[in-house]
Amino acid sequence: MADSTDATVVVGIPAYNEEGAVGDVVRQAREHASIVVVADDGSSDRTVSRAAAAGAEVVRHEENRGYGAALGTLFRTAAELDADHLVVVDADGQHDPADIPDLVETQRASGAEVVIGSRFLGDSETDAPLYRRFGLVVINSIVGAGLKFGYSVSRIRDTQSGFRAYDATAVRTLAERELSDGMDASIDILFQAADESFEFAEVPVEVTYDVEEANTHNPILHGAVLVRNAVSRIVLDRPGRSLGVTGTLCLLVGVALGGILGLNTPVTGLIPGVVATALVLAGGSLIGAAVAVGGLAGTD
Repeated sequence: MADSTDATVVVGIPAYNEEGAVGDVVRQAREHASIVVVADDGSSDRTVSRAAAAGAEVVRHEENRGYGAALGTLFRTAAELDADHLVVVDADGQHDPADIPDLVETQRASGAEVVIGSRFLGDSETDAPLYRRFGLVVINSIVGAGLKFGYSVSRIRDTQSGFRAYDATAVRTLAERELSDGMDASIDILFQAADESFEFAEVPVEVTYDVEEANTHNPILHGAVLVRNAVSRIVLDRPGRSLGVTGTLCLLVGVALGGILGLNTPVTGLIPGVVATALVLAGGSLIGAAVAVGGLAGTD
């Protein structure tokens, strides 16, 4: 059971049609947890019965609502259980439950409200395909830039990892928040945590992709959702920083072009600025479309 402390460690497992792996994941997770909770998101197979037989407490959605909805259920359940730590683990076997103690101990030692199991830190191991690694680099860059630019969050190497530990403060805060229902909930949580000025830490973990249906989402559509979520977060939550800097850059470019072209009157001097703004926005749209390939990474 839980490591030799009095802390309540809840392992939460969001699951949807994972009858093949969920039982083994629950059994392994129980070795490191006070209680294992499976949030079944309306599965149509034997996920519920197999999770329960393996020793998990199962909270079931009557219909499929999405990954984010399952996470929300886990946060609320962990808050009701007065959890000191909630560690979220995938139900498909990609995450190694043996890494749970490392996340918990790092949280205790660092005081970070959110600890992320990273595939790109130190001696972490992953057999992710090359295309998936490329997608992760793209998405990590975009999300990392948004967190750094909008919230002054230090670099997070693996923003898409679903293997995370949340302390009691984070659990209770996120239990009261409305999260995105879909797979972009992982990004949503990072931005909400950053908005609360929570601290982040990362530990290296082992992640395997040698599992059945490691990712079933359309990579391009998934990537587009992730990019939209990150960009909309920074623009809506920190408009002064995002739009202010963009506007300032456009103004400087416009003034420079105006000087070069000799357009120094109040009216004609605006033309280069408008043109520059249009170019920036158009370029941003093209870049956004291009980086949608980042969805090849998936969220796991």
